[in-house]
Amino acid sequence: MKAYFTNLPTRTWLLLVTSAVVIAYPLVRIVASAFAHAVVPDFVRTVLSVV
Repeated sequence: MKAYFTNLPTRTWLLLVTSAVVIAYPLVRIVASAFAHAVVPDFVRTVLSVV
């Protein structure tokens, strides 16, 4: 398997990395937002939104 991945052309690597970023970016934003809403109290969110 390692030999297969080392022999991939640059365009294939670019396609794999680009598709991984396109899939991961929205997921990370959703998880980070949910985590912030679960951890940060309402008061702190209110103060930060005013600032």
